[in-house]
Amino acid sequence: MTSGRAPLVAALAALLLGLGLGLGLRGVEPVATWLYLACWYPTLLLMAALIARREGRDPLTNRPLHALSLFAWSAVFWFFFELVNWRLSNWYYVFVPPRRLERWIGISLAFATVLPAIFLAARTLETWGVVRRVRSAPLVVTRGGLRLSSLFGVVFLVLPLIWPTRFYPLVWGATTLLAEPALYRRAPRWSLIADLERGEAGRIARLLVGGAAIGLLWELYNSFARSRWIYTVPGLEELKLFEMPLLGFLGFPIFALECWSVFHLLASYGISTPEERLDRPIQWARKAATAALGVAFGVGVLIGMERYTISSTTPSVVEVPGLPPAVAFRLAADGATPFQLARASAGELARTVGAGVEEAACWVQALRLVTLRGIGTANAGRLAGVGIRDIRTLAIQDPDSLAARLRTSRAVGATPTRPTPAEVRVWVRAALKASESERRPAARRER
Repeated sequence: MTSGRAPLVAALAALLLGLGLGLGLRGVEPVATWLYLACWYPTLLLMAALIARREGRDPLTNRPLHALSLFAWSAVFWFFFELVNWRLSNWYYVFVPPRRLERWIGISLAFATVLPAIFLAARTLETWGVVRRVRSAPLVVTRGGLRLSSLFGVVFLVLPLIWPTRFYPLVWGATTLLAEPALYRRAPRWSLIADLERGEAGRIARLLVGGAAIGLLWELYNSFARSRWIYTVPGLEELKLFEMPLLGFLGFPIFALECWSVFHLLASYGISTPEERLDRPIQWARKAATAALGVAFGVGVLIGMERYTISSTTPSVVEVPGLPPAVAFRLAADGATPFQLARASAGELARTVGAGVEEAACWVQALRLVTLRGIGTANAGRLAGVGIRDIRTLAIQDPDSLAARLRTSRAVGATPTRPTPAEVRVWVRAALKASESERRPAARRER
């Protein structure tokens, strides 16, 4: 992309972003499910255009091998945190596509945007003169200090794995502490520690500011998407902005430093491809071998996510518990979705299928339960198994007691990985809010 084409590309990116948001918010599939992707790739294109406008070229099309490496290692890098989350249980995913291959491809494409977003944000700030130069007191770097950083990195990574509910925040920063000492020794031109040693904190400041901005966009786009993640961070489940606990936003700037350090440490070993051209020849055999390992690692984590972090798939009308098969298949043939039907009145549904209003009212309640906070049909079936078939009944439950009942109601020998107690707390809290919203109009009508 050249500077001359940048305005046209920026306009196209903005148009695609607006179109994606519009279609997604209207519930148009597949955009509603994949709204995160529909927003993020135009956003990356928009940032690249802003850079090209000032610099003459953007960093992605100028170095296609760098762009490919950045997207690929981005997915692998985030898969590492997905692996750690099996122990932390700080987030889970809802309403992902029911077909496994489709959701695996979509998940991988979503994770592939992480590093490009962080790098392009920092580069955009630099290009447009925001926190371009920040001077700091030179840091005295010693061998002992580098060893201490590595030791802290190990401690920060191990403690959350042993005591996840107490030390989970330490995960965000562990890889920087581990990667930076090695990067300082191997390639100081990329090292953030070396920047501080020279008294130049501009790159660090841009990564911090860019990381905070990108984190806000991550959570904003996720809040609009039908297929999304939901946080269940211990002690921080109440006060949130979008889906993220407010204190959690402090982690995004720190995470941006991790992205920079890990990617460039890989580059120092000839594994990833940096933006700048190097004098040494490209080690294709090493890249191919590590790429194969990265793919194998990603597939392994995706398999584990099916068990540990994916809570529900996009609900189908024919799978809604309590909805008669004849009615369900008729509605499905008409193209109706649970999300549309959950907003319908009992009278509308009764007229559509030729049933009684009271009977249709029960079906609407079942549909609303299925679509509440990512519960889905499988979890709604589990709730029905313990006598919970509507939101009002769910709202009066004690979350911990309900979670225990759901675990004991499973088939003998089954591992009760879903739903977790944290998920049940999310459901009950959402049911309480929904019940209160329903009672307010009724109370106004009575007055």
